[in-house]
Order: sequence, then structure tokens, then C-alpha cells
Amino acid sequence: MKTIRMAIMLIGTILLGGGSLASAHPDLIDLQASSARVAVMKSFPGAVIRDWQPAPMPGLYMFTLNNDERIFFVDESGQFLLAQAALFDMKEQKNLTQEFIMGKRRELLAAVPLQDAILYRPSELAPGMRESAPVLVFDDPDCPFCRELHAEVKQLVEAGVPVAVFLHPVERLHKGAIQKSINIWCSDNRQDMLDTALAGKPVPDAGKPCDAPLEHNLQLARQLGGGPTPYIVFPDGRTVAGKKSAAELMAMLGMPPTVAQQLGSVSR
Repeated sequence: MKTIRMAIMLIGTILLGGGSLASAHPDLIDLQASSARVAVMKSFPGAVIRDWQPAPMPGLYMFTLNNDERIFFVDESGQFLLAQAALFDMKEQKNLTQEFIMGKRRELLAAVPLQDAILYRPSELAPGMRESAPVLVFDDPDCPFCRELHAEVKQLVEAGVPVAVFLHPVERLHKGAIQKSINIWCSDNRQDMLDTALAGKPVPDAGKPCDAPLEHNLQLARQLGGGPTPYIVFPDGRTVAGKKSAAELMAMLGMPPTVAQQLGSVSR
């Protein structure tokens, strides 16, 4: 009886836990899931299987690996793998894979470490905007497209949209970008120094050591889908890579363009 009670308590603990039951202890629940997981582990030695659950399509399980947001599907036998596949519900006309990805992104955004970002706060928030849910921008200080985007970011902030810029140096493309990012982060005024860097001006040495969250930022970008810099993440989980105008970004946020944007460039 004691063994039975312990088993019941164990199952109850798993059910109340944050992870899926099959992920926590597949042998207690689904032998087919266990076989499929073993096959996945053999194919991806050392990888951490996350988000394991039955797929909406019978006969398949879906999962992610490590901190990557790409979705994989495996059949019950563990023989066939669908990599980065999009599963559609044709009756409902929905991309189920994308819905899953967006849900995971929103969970991540709800706990995003804003203390690792350089925050641009508007003097007055636009309707529907919240400081706790800013637009995220991942910038390499030497990325030419990041420099072009930065002026648009400033317009976005003036229009009432909070923006959190995460330093995301890509050293393989821009030698010295890591040190420049450290100098920005360790400066007395991070926002001014980021403005200086993205204006193409030299960034002086900070002169004092500090812990820059660069590796955390790179990991966060990967978890949110990666993409070349500049990489933009909206509060609802949508993402876009590359330079966009402030008017385009505002349209994606459901905001009307300003009068100045509607008129286009005005000579001074």
C-alpha cells in the first residue's frame, strides 16, 4: 500500500508541475512517447528536449531542442522526423506550428529581463502601449542597418512607444563589436553612448569594468527566433528583421501614422 501511495503522490506531483507529464516522466504515461523520445535522444545526443507533447495531428509528438524555438515532429515509432515543419489545420485554416511558436514567444516576453536592455521611454505612452511590454530591438553597434533603424526608433519613441534595445554584437561580421558593446554598457550614460555608436561616431573606453549581459542577449535573441540585426520583436510575439520605417512599425502596432509621416519629408 505504501508503494501505491508513493506512486500516486509522484503522479500528482508531476501533474501539478510546470512541465508536461510526458516530458517529466514518459514511462508512467505513454510507452509510445517514451520510445519516440529515446529515438530523438539518440539522434540528438546531449540535446535537451523541451515542450514535449502530443501534436494536434494524431500519431505525432512535437518538441523543441535546447533553447531553439524551431519545432520538430516525430512519429510514435521514433523512425520519422519532421524538422521545422509547419502543421496546418485546413478546416480552421490555421498554422498550428506558428500558433505554438507565438505562444512560446509570448511566455518568454512576459518574463523578458528588461534590466539587460537600454530603455527608451516616451514622455507619454500611446494608447494601448505599456512600459512593461516595450518593442524589443536587438542591435549590433557596428551594423549599418541598425544605424539606419535607430533614427526610426527615435520617431517610434516620440510617438509614444517604449523601446528596449538589447546589445547584440556579431563579432564575426564586425570585429570589435563585442568590446564596443561592453564600452556602451559600462558607460555612465548607456543611452547617450548607444546614440553615439549608432551615429557612427567613436565610442570611448568606459574606463571601468562591469558585467555586460551580452551572452544573455544573444541567447534571448535565439529563443525569440534569431535573425540578422537589427531584429525587432513586438509585444505580441511577431518579429521582423532589418530596417523598417517608423511609419511601418507603427502600422504593425496598429497605430496611425503621424501628420509628419503622412506628409513625408518636410524641408527645414
